[in-house]
This record gives sequence, C-alpha cells and structure tokens, in this order.
Amino acid sequence: MIFRKAAYFYWLSRYLTRALDTIRLVEAYWPLCWDGGKGRGEASLIRLRQALRMSAPGPIFGPAGELFWFLEATENPLSVRSSIEAARSNARLLREELPEELWEMLGELPSGLPAVPPAPLLETPFPWSVFLHRVQGISAIYEIARFSLVQGAGPDCLALGQAIEGMGNLTAALSALVPDESGSPPPSPEEEAAILCGFCSLDAYRATFGPCYEDEPVCRALLGDRRIPRSFAALLQSVSASLERLEKSSTYTLSSASESALALRAALASLGGTSKNRLSYLLVELQIGCNQLHQEIEKALV
Repeated sequence: MIFRKAAYFYWLSRYLTRALDTIRLVEAYWPLCWDGGKGRGEASLIRLRQALRMSAPGPIFGPAGELFWFLEATENPLSVRSSIEAARSNARLLREELPEELWEMLGELPSGLPAVPPAPLLETPFPWSVFLHRVQGISAIYEIARFSLVQGAGPDCLALGQAIEGMGNLTAALSALVPDESGSPPPSPEEEAAILCGFCSLDAYRATFGPCYEDEPVCRALLGDRRIPRSFAALLQSVSASLERLEKSSTYTLSSASESALALRAALASLGGTSKNRLSYLLVELQIGCNQLHQEIEKALV
C-alpha cells in the first residue's frame, strides 16, 4: 500500500457514505414531505433539507424537482449523483490499489449525464427500485474492501472516512429534529421513525429501547448508545480504533486527531446530564468537534 494515497481512500469512503446516507434518509423521509395536502408536508421538507445540509431548494420546483435536486442534480454538490462521481474520481487515483472486483462494482454505479427531471406532480413517490442497486453496490464495496484490503493504510482510511462522514450526517439530521426557538411546527413521530430508518433500523432501535419514537429518546439513543451500530458513540469508537491502528502501522502523525477524538468523547459523555432544552447546543458542539477532527485527519494524511 502506498501511504501517500491514504487520503484518496479516506475521501472515497466519505463520498460513498454521503451518497448512501442521502438515499436512505430521503427514502425514509420522502412520504412525509408531500403528505397529500395535510398541512405538514412543507415543514417536513424544510427539516429534510436541513438534515441533508441542503438549506436552499433546488431550481426546479414541485415534488419532482425537489426529489431530482436531492438525488440526481449534478449542479448540487451534495446530491447522490455528485457524491458517487466524486467517489469515482478518488477511485481513479487508486486504480492500482483497488481489487478488481471493487473497481468493477464502483464502475457499475450510475454515472454520466442525469436524466431529464420529470414534470412536477402533486405526488411523487421515491423511485426506490432505481436506487436499490446503488445501495447494494455501495454496501458491497465496503464488504469487498473489508476482506480484500487487509494490509496498509487503505482499510483503516476507508473505515475512518465512513465513520467521520456518518457522524457529521447523523448530527445534522438530529439537529433538524431537535426543537428550536423559532416556533416552527415540531417534528411528528413519523419523522423520528424516518431518522431511525435512515441511520440504523427500526429493528435495532426496538431491540434496545422498544417502540418509542419521541424526539429526546431517539436523539439520545442515536448519539450515545454503542449498541446501535451507527450511533455517534459507535462511529466515534470506530474512529478511535482506526486512528490507533494507523499510528502504529504507518508514519502518520495522528496525535492531534486522537486528541480531537478524545475531546468529542468528553463532549458526548455529558449527554446524560444535558437537559432537553440544551440538546441542540450539544449537537452544535459535536458538529464543531467533527469538523475539527476531520481537519486534523486531513492534515495528517496529506
């Protein structure tokens, strides 16, 4: 493994995770955004944009235009298509390091010019069948990497990118749900369930906490419980383990990144004593900590 290419593995993983999280969250959340004129669709749509860090609507209006903006628009740098293309660009710089099977699977993910967006309709269902093979393909890429890239910095940089991106996406989504002081309508229980579906699974949550979807239990569980595989705590643990392995097995100086991870761990440890009206402040603190951790990792891998 050529260590100087570690950053390409890191960004390949981040972009793939971004695409996967966007597909899963939009698929779970979409039915609530255009709810047959029942009055809550627009508020849900605003929260979905916030969860995806896409605060501005797309240039094409209506349900079909919004869905196109989230999933296919090349002019949106956070869309699924843009994320996959960015992952592919990093993969081209790793052509000699990637197993043939992984490279072929990445090449089969949809690329090229987007289709013409459909005409706006009153109701636009999520085209799950179109995106199912993307979900399966990205998941398979991670599985192949786990078994094939057994030496060097590649596997740990992939795990690092996956966890860093996941923590950022999760805190953004939870921030959209935590009540604020703006007076906007509170999220519905269905929205809590959508966040769970997007980031772990209802089965995983029910096995740990039971069928309870109020905002505070969901937020606290997805932040602090390591038994939920994609909770913030579980992802942070993965980051710390990857950093430790990289520092032992390579020439990277990752002490600053490890210190940033410890600072995040300390902030997360205050979750149990954080009152409901302070959860939004904790989420901001965690987002800032994630940015700091990413900056330290990026500096070390250059």
